[in-house]
Amino acid sequence: MYQALYRKWRPRVFEDVVGQEHITSILRSEIEHGKLSHAYLFCGPRGTGKTTCAKIIAKAANCLSPVDGSPCGECEACRAIDAATTTDVVEMDAASNNGVDSIRELREGVVYTPADLKYRIYIIDEVHMLSISAFNALLKTLEEPPSHVIFILATTELHKIPATVLSRCQRFDFHRVDTDAIIGRLETVCAGEGIAATRDALSLIARLSQGGMRDSLNMLEYCAGDGDEITVEKAERLLGASSGALMAKLAESIADRDTATALSIIEEIFLSSRDIAVFWREWIAFCRDMMIALGTRMAGVRDVNLQAACTRFTLAGILYLLDIFMSAESDMQRSPTNARLYAEMALIRACDASLSTDNEALLARIAALEDKIAMGVFTTVATTPTAPARALDTTRDDDVPPPISEEDAPPIPGDEDLPPIASEQAPAPTAPQTEAPKTEKKTAKPAGGKTLKSFKKWQEAVRRLAPTDGLFAPFLQGAYAYDGSDGIFYLFFDSKFGVTLLTDARKQTIAAAVHALGGKLYDIHSIVGTVREDGGEIREPIDDLLEMEEAEVCDSL
Repeated sequence: MYQALYRKWRPRVFEDVVGQEHITSILRSEIEHGKLSHAYLFCGPRGTGKTTCAKIIAKAANCLSPVDGSPCGECEACRAIDAATTTDVVEMDAASNNGVDSIRELREGVVYTPADLKYRIYIIDEVHMLSISAFNALLKTLEEPPSHVIFILATTELHKIPATVLSRCQRFDFHRVDTDAIIGRLETVCAGEGIAATRDALSLIARLSQGGMRDSLNMLEYCAGDGDEITVEKAERLLGASSGALMAKLAESIADRDTATALSIIEEIFLSSRDIAVFWREWIAFCRDMMIALGTRMAGVRDVNLQAACTRFTLAGILYLLDIFMSAESDMQRSPTNARLYAEMALIRACDASLSTDNEALLARIAALEDKIAMGVFTTVATTPTAPARALDTTRDDDVPPPISEEDAPPIPGDEDLPPIASEQAPAPTAPQTEAPKTEKKTAKPAGGKTLKSFKKWQEAVRRLAPTDGLFAPFLQGAYAYDGSDGIFYLFFDSKFGVTLLTDARKQTIAAAVHALGGKLYDIHSIVGTVREDGGEIREPIDDLLEMEEAEVCDSL
């Protein structure tokens, strides 16, 4: 009779168990020195070797000639357990035998000595499925079983096991099997079964199994069904997996703000009858890999598709996008029938940051503009950027607002007799990495004795104020701040509405934020808000960047 690969290649000794050396070494030592526990609890993800190790313990405990704590596999006891012909090894599925009557029947059989072997082994799989009454009925027997009885409990959901049961067992946590270990095991199986497969295909199978050895063997068997060589393309087609090239293409379309291409990929997945939710989880996993790669400065990244995608993003940009994609996944779980709609909505938001109205999106867009200024992507008014903008990176500490030239600066409202505002004029750098020469500082000295100087850490002050005043934050982000020699802090807004929102309470928080960043401690009456004059009198480099935002900000995502 034909046997599935996962049954045919199930480990017979501890040495064959892959990826659980931290457990098998302890079990071998206990068996070798005769220190077996009366109850074990094996917990961990599916397909990681819990039931396999339980059967190996059953053989090793009853083996007539064990070898270094492992069963010999040749004696009568080992053969009887492998053939499932002995009544002294009882396997019980708690999912279908979860009532108290099943446990009472088990308790009645515990008192009898083994018929053929040294120990009677009870293996209870999916033990978390037992009812509360069944657990209570098992407690006393589990705590003090007869000397010839060993209980081995296995579960994938440890949190459902009562604490009273946990305290009576020796617990072992099974880990997900490492991808390289799964690939090595699959190569061994392929060699033994005469299956032709490329290493890239086996790597894909190992990745899709998510650390489960049994799942990887099942997928290998499915891909080898026609007898042809298993390639990456074949494995992707049969297993419904998304290729790394497709993920890189989707990442590139988001970086290029190419909404049409991004949506066409979702349509392609939908028309191929693949599950959108499954694809979306794979896409989030790809973004997670980009996040880890960027966070570790590309250490150990060998996937060429992942490397190409990482060059288009920064860590802050990926974090911003992951927040959008994770929200869409939650929506898909609540309403699976609308999975395509949620995916398309998320991709449209990702391609156009201006569609997001929350504080995080607004601050991210401002941070991208500030990075352009810091990198010197402008020279004078109406000059196009000469270097690509970085992605949404909000880690900068020195936020320098743009200077106002003497020719373009407006007079102070209410003081028409004053000359224009004076500030620093910085020439354009020849390259972003080269420090540009600075011109001599110019200061206006009007008859009234007033001069204005831009407050260089204004955007940092705005970021501190935004979490506590989300309504006013967008108006502050578009305002310009200047420190007057007369002890007055001037705020120039784009609209009169921004001035009306400048209440005494907000003036007080602004004064505290400015003082915390090294500015003067202003009285609330010393903070003056006014409207910028129309006609372009105040024209700064940031104005041009704001106009170009629609065309360039999302390029830096």
